[in-house]
Amino acid sequence: MPTLYVSDLDGTLLTPTATLSTYTRATLKRLLESGLPFTVATSRSVSSVGPIFQGVSLPLPVIELNGAYITDLTTGQHLIVNDIATELAIKILKLVQDYDVKPLISSYNGQDDHVYFTHDVNPGIQWYIDDAERNEDGRWHCRTDLTEIFDEQVMRFTLIDTKARLTHLEQALNQHFPGCLDMHLFENPYQPDWYWLTLQDRSATKARGIRELQAFHKLHDHDLTVFGDHNNDISMFQLADVAVATANATLELQQHATEIIGHHSEDSVVKYLESRWSMVNV
Repeated sequence: MPTLYVSDLDGTLLTPTATLSTYTRATLKRLLESGLPFTVATSRSVSSVGPIFQGVSLPLPVIELNGAYITDLTTGQHLIVNDIATELAIKILKLVQDYDVKPLISSYNGQDDHVYFTHDVNPGIQWYIDDAERNEDGRWHCRTDLTEIFDEQVMRFTLIDTKARLTHLEQALNQHFPGCLDMHLFENPYQPDWYWLTLQDRSATKARGIRELQAFHKLHDHDLTVFGDHNNDISMFQLADVAVATANATLELQQHATEIIGHHSEDSVVKYLESRWSMVNV
């Protein structure tokens, strides 16, 4: 039976500097050109995924924002959109602001993606803004009043602050909106001591994104092998026939893995792909 391969990016396919290594880039390109059914499922947006894969043509749409979108990487067109209901988004914003946390709101107006933020941001948010500017990411807009953006589809809230403050807020969000959101709290691997809490609709998961991709491209006859390193990969690990964790993966994710490979700094994912693909293409 053929196999569909889906990989996370940060901490998994990418190096610690958030790039494809020379070896991974060359090997992946060769495997894809020989017909490897492969794509990525990432917390990143297509705006940052695109530059990473410049010169590497993915044959399938990508799952971005943890499943909020399924997107054609070449055109940027969103094929499937899993947004947060406007009424719920309004309530989330009020609660977040009550806790004196400044959110970033990712949205879609039917044509363009946006990321909205307010003035007087903390160093954690400023790091993200600076990173977007370096990558010439045109989605970003500063607004005095974030309630003005609710005529667009809200895709994600990104909250960046200390671990203690976000843990407290995460508990409040769970109490106020039980079963409504898919939330992930994690340390920014590129800016230690600053934590991110991402909020999306409960339908926006990597597992659902993969199921939607399988339906869209009629891939239900394929086995599924996935690669990941963090807890936002758990849903797709539970879905997969083979779930491969990198050596640097969280202990919680490793408990859901069927295999554990080397560290993400060692080109471990593409080496695994190369070995498996060679078995069926002798």
